[in-house]
Amino acid sequence: MTISREEMQAMAQVLHNLWFQPPSAELLAQFSQVDWCQEWPLARSQASMQGCELLSKPQASLDELLKDYSRLFIGPGVPLCPPWGSVYLCETGLLNDVSTQALMAFYRQAGINIDSERNEPLDHMGLLLAMLANGLGADAALGSDEIYCSDAWLAQLLAQFIMTFAPACIDRLADHSDTDYYRALALLTRDYLQQLTVWLELQG
Repeated sequence: MTISREEMQAMAQVLHNLWFQPPSAELLAQFSQVDWCQEWPLARSQASMQGCELLSKPQASLDELLKDYSRLFIGPGVPLCPPWGSVYLCETGLLNDVSTQALMAFYRQAGINIDSERNEPLDHMGLLLAMLANGLGADAALGSDEIYCSDAWLAQLLAQFIMTFAPACIDRLADHSDTDYYRALALLTRDYLQQLTVWLELQG
């Protein structure tokens, strides 16, 4: 299966939106027009095919999706699928702990200044996927000398700061989702991160 850099970038951007943005009528309308099984570049793999089939089915109502989004990622109380790396990586289970500080230092070394519109901790899964999308974007394809556009830097981000907690986070998403929308997100994200790991190794 040959996947281009542009396709890897596009998938990261879609997954970022699904993790980071609550469902909306506009987003659902856009998704209903997508033939996921044909247009998702990784759809030939079994896991992604299953995810695409779930997204291709009629979805729950917007109210049901928003309820699922809240219980998974926000609360009330402790969310069922905390999307922040430090919850999984630090003994305290608190936000912005040691692992988040290490990620901040990693970004600073690359000259990256994150300005999240929601003031989220930097190790939110959605923000990490956005960073992958940015690094895989057009500037990198054109030979940008920015550190974060290099395959080596992206591989380090993936290995040290994403895959260290992503499997556990995705397992929680798969186990606790009430809707096909978020069951599909678990399948697509797990397969994408695994495939990206291999893809980056092949670029080196």
